[in-house]
Amino acid sequence: MKHFAALLFVALLTVALLLFLTNPELLEEIWLWVVGFIGYIVLLLERGFQAVANIVKPKPKVPIASPSDHASPTFQLPPRFAELENKLQQQEQANPSYPESTITILRYLDDGNTSLGLIFFRKKFFAYTLEDTHQLEKVAGQTRIPPGTYQLSFRQQDTPLTISYRKRFPWFTYHLELKEVPEFNNIYIHIGNTHRDTEGCILIADGVNATSPGVPATDKMIIHSRLAFERFYKRVSALLKTDEVVTVRILDETWFEQAQLQPV
Repeated sequence: MKHFAALLFVALLTVALLLFLTNPELLEEIWLWVVGFIGYIVLLLERGFQAVANIVKPKPKVPIASPSDHASPTFQLPPRFAELENKLQQQEQANPSYPESTITILRYLDDGNTSLGLIFFRKKFFAYTLEDTHQLEKVAGQTRIPPGTYQLSFRQQDTPLTISYRKRFPWFTYHLELKEVPEFNNIYIHIGNTHRDTEGCILIADGVNATSPGVPATDKMIIHSRLAFERFYKRVSALLKTDEVVTVRILDETWFEQAQLQPV
């Protein structure tokens, strides 16, 4: 039996050599097939190892999102913000000179580069804001607008920024602009994270990251801006489409002292 197997092997080898000698192109085709087959085997092995690794590797812990990340209706307002809501309502009721406003922006911090604030919708906390710093004399692109009450409405012009937003967001039509701001033009409420993303406009977000370790003072930032902007934009748009006059009242940091409250 062993002799038969040896003879069969020699016979097959002889036939193979004769084929290669009479048909040299056949060798190239077989070689390419062998290389392809080896590559396929290697790919299967790699996928097998990856599958095993995924099973063995511990799954990363998914952080629990804060209520403000998604504006959950079960969000529990911090006691400090509830106090501010009550104070804003009391002041408006007690002081007839305060014009009633749809939206209130309460600035609470200015570090020389960035102003952080809280935005209230009908006296209820809604989101965070970020602006440029206060300047005694306006520096173009680096100065926040003065406090006051302004009308908020659509700026119905197809600016490059408006067109870019419309391409990104199917629910967007025109930017929301604060009208008749002294010494300022084209002041929007829009998406952004740091003072580098604004030139006098107001950025809105669902979170603030003002004192994270390793973040330079010049880079105080807000987070989850797109989520807050979409929620804000849809709510304001609904009011404007019913011809309601929407106003924004901006209060500086001095409001806390006037209201006899400690800053945030």
